[in-house]
Amino acid sequence: MSSGDAPLDVVGVEKIGSKPKSKEFYPFAYSLLDSTKNHYCWTCLGETVDLTCDKCKVAKFCSKQCQTSGAFDHKYECGPLHKCKDLNTDERMLLRIIGRYKDILDGNDKKIDGFYTNRESGRSVMQIWEHCADMKKDENAMNVFKKIYDRVKQYGDKTHLVDEDTAFQLHSRNFINRHSISNVDYLREIGKGLYLDLCRYDHSCRPNAIYSCNGTVAKLRALHDNVDLENVETTHYTYIELPPCKIQRRHMLKETWYFECHCERCDDPEDNWLTAVICPVCIAKTEFRKTIKLHGQEAYFNSETLEIVCDRCHTTLDREYIFMALDGMRTIRRTIEGAEDVSQDPVELLKIFQGALLSYERILPMSNAYFCQLIAAMIPLIARVQMTKRERLVASLDLHFKCEPFVRYVYRYAHPSKAMHFLQMGQLHLELHNDKDAARYLIEAHRIMDYLFGSDHFLSKQTKGFMDHALSSLMQFQRSFVNVLEKAPEAKKALEEKLMTKDEKKALKDAEKNKKKRNNKKNKKNASNGASTKQSVDDDLGDLPELIADM
Repeated sequence: MSSGDAPLDVVGVEKIGSKPKSKEFYPFAYSLLDSTKNHYCWTCLGETVDLTCDKCKVAKFCSKQCQTSGAFDHKYECGPLHKCKDLNTDERMLLRIIGRYKDILDGNDKKIDGFYTNRESGRSVMQIWEHCADMKKDENAMNVFKKIYDRVKQYGDKTHLVDEDTAFQLHSRNFINRHSISNVDYLREIGKGLYLDLCRYDHSCRPNAIYSCNGTVAKLRALHDNVDLENVETTHYTYIELPPCKIQRRHMLKETWYFECHCERCDDPEDNWLTAVICPVCIAKTEFRKTIKLHGQEAYFNSETLEIVCDRCHTTLDREYIFMALDGMRTIRRTIEGAEDVSQDPVELLKIFQGALLSYERILPMSNAYFCQLIAAMIPLIARVQMTKRERLVASLDLHFKCEPFVRYVYRYAHPSKAMHFLQMGQLHLELHNDKDAARYLIEAHRIMDYLFGSDHFLSKQTKGFMDHALSSLMQFQRSFVNVLEKAPEAKKALEEKLMTKDEKKALKDAEKNKKKRNNKKNKKNASNGASTKQSVDDDLGDLPELIADM
């Protein structure tokens, strides 16, 4: 970032220590996505599938044990799947929720052994938050429900169904409160889960906790030591992705969860830097990239006329320029969202993104969320483009470096997304033989991974492996370097002098001058008095305090 870019408050991992904290939650209901249902066990969500349900011919299981224990959930969807094999995620999920709710309502849960095994909760499904009234006003949301319910009613077993109004009550609670379930790598969403206790915690765009999944078990993890996971009032995780600006985030939350966010980050004036622009006059005259806010009361020089003025060159921004910048942000968003519909070729996609980059690089600063997301979208494409290995490494590292301040601002404390960014930077530096920089990023990445997931987790082990390699290479280089210098004293002396500050050089010069004077004085004295060797040694020892003082 240049000196004119936004002063984003970037937060490291200084609040984390050695007391990682987590809390586990079990699902009321869960279901695999349509894209993953053939590749994961429908009970434990394991990545090995050896068995297929004999009746519906759709559900997959990793073992006979999982097939037996998963029968509690699968019985609600097995018959419907036998009639219609393409029931989607939402339809299968609602079938499971309705079926389980109906069994509890009818008292069957008391008769079924293992009904609550690893499924216990402090609340019932009807006690969790719902937005039925808001959804009924939302035409699109109601159309979605109608479509799902019609299919559930058409194919569902009558003994496991409820009336439409009750189904809507359950759908609303599921729609508002369900969570994504990721695979063991935490890199891919594979399903949806409704966790009745986890959804007690509120959203924040500046979370102090995250949740992750190990199979069907969700785990809430504190991002630093000061988080009390038992306190639902002070512990927050995010319902959405964190990189978007305030306008985007509030739109997403309003559209799905029907509330306007006023979390710590959304009410922080600093977050308005994410929609800032570059002063056109400063960059045109002096190439200085002076960043100016467009949003928030602090952005306006005059709150009545809504004038926006550069505090460096005192130029008032033209409305046309502001509209052009806002349109640029919208264009970048549309470019990212629709790029793969235009082409699947990584070279073509890079050209599209680079075109947008060149169009707005003198209008939008690196602190701008849209501009930074555009750069982030280019990173995975670099690996798919034909170029030399070094060119690919350098290009990828440059893009990671440009995003680093933004990543540090968005992902606070021991956030795994920040750790992954640093892990990738460390790996790139390693391959470029920049061992010192590699070690710096990998140490920070490992500290986060080890704190969040523990030393036995594969991400912690992987990061530690790269970190140890970087430190080993660095130490090996240092040992080799020292050995070379020891064999070349003149080179060692020259290097030491080059690394010294002016004050250190002056102190060394004065010490050598004083030592020379003492030696001359001593030699004269020895010559005139014929002093013994013992006396010479005594004189040297007598000079010791003065030598120490000089050094």
